[in-house]
Amino acid sequence: MRFLVVERVKQNFGPKDMNEFQKLATKDIKYKEKLAKKHKIVGGGPFLDVLGVCYILETKTIEEMGDILFDSPSNFFVEREVHPLGTFEDTLEGMKGP
Repeated sequence: MRFLVVERVKQNFGPKDMNEFQKLATKDIKYKEKLAKKHKIVGGGPFLDVLGVCYILETKTIEEMGDILFDSPSNFFVEREVHPLGTFEDTLEGMKGP
């Protein structure tokens, strides 16, 4: 299963929260680097115009995906969109009429 994951830093931070996030940012990047080495993150990277990242996460189950996202050091400091990905073949098959 593949998922497109978009994470953006929450905008409603107070100064104390931002200090905490800065401490976790390095841990989060190392966590994502570890996932990439395990071939769980198979593409993507940080945005160049806003504080955020976009990546493709590959897992065997939805539960594994949930565990990976929950265990992320920045979990409580980001807004996250997760979109399951299919294939173009799936789309063509779904477009066939009766």
